[in-house]
Amino acid sequence: MMKKSASLVLSIIFLLCLSCDSFSENIIDPDANIFPQLRDTKPQISEEKSKEKSNDINDTDTKEKNIVSLFMTKNPKLNQRTAKNYAELVIEASKKYKQDPYVIAAIIVHESTVNNKAVSKGGDYGLMQIRWKYHKDTVRKDFPNVKKPQDMFDARVNIFYGTKVFSEYLRKAGNDLHGGLMGYSSGSVKLATKVKATLKELQAKDKNTNANKKSRKGK
Repeated sequence: MMKKSASLVLSIIFLLCLSCDSFSENIIDPDANIFPQLRDTKPQISEEKSKEKSNDINDTDTKEKNIVSLFMTKNPKLNQRTAKNYAELVIEASKKYKQDPYVIAAIIVHESTVNNKAVSKGGDYGLMQIRWKYHKDTVRKDFPNVKKPQDMFDARVNIFYGTKVFSEYLRKAGNDLHGGLMGYSSGSVKLATKVKATLKELQAKDKNTNANKKSRKGK
């Protein structure tokens, strides 16, 4: 009887050992990668989004070149570097205030002939001819360093503030370009007409550029 009991106990111990070995084989290694499909993966940019980004860059480059050309044509005294700086500021400010950079560039051309030190008899300063006595308080909110009228000769200050002012007039005019220009120029039909004419010229250049690109791709 004792022999049978001892034999039974040994059998049970043996079975338990086997069971433990089997369990240990199924224990997950703490260093193992349980999600192998996630290892070393990087977010993939869709081909469509990549093309859109590329098109945006090309479009910005085209606009910058056309604006530089416009500025240097209207003001032959400008050098390439200064014209490029103004064009970059126009595009940057237009993106911030969601405006067409060609409209802002055309305003600069017909307000100051791209003369950064231009001052009118009525006290309008800089590239976009900001009237100091009307805007001196509000411009300081955006640019605390602006203390005197001559500070409006700073191209960045002038273009950014001027673009903001125009965007407000355009909004009040229900996004009607003519109405926005009339508000900005204090009712000058002549300026509004000239700006729209220059805008058409720039848009025509865009179309020609895009047509030439398609033509080259087709070859």
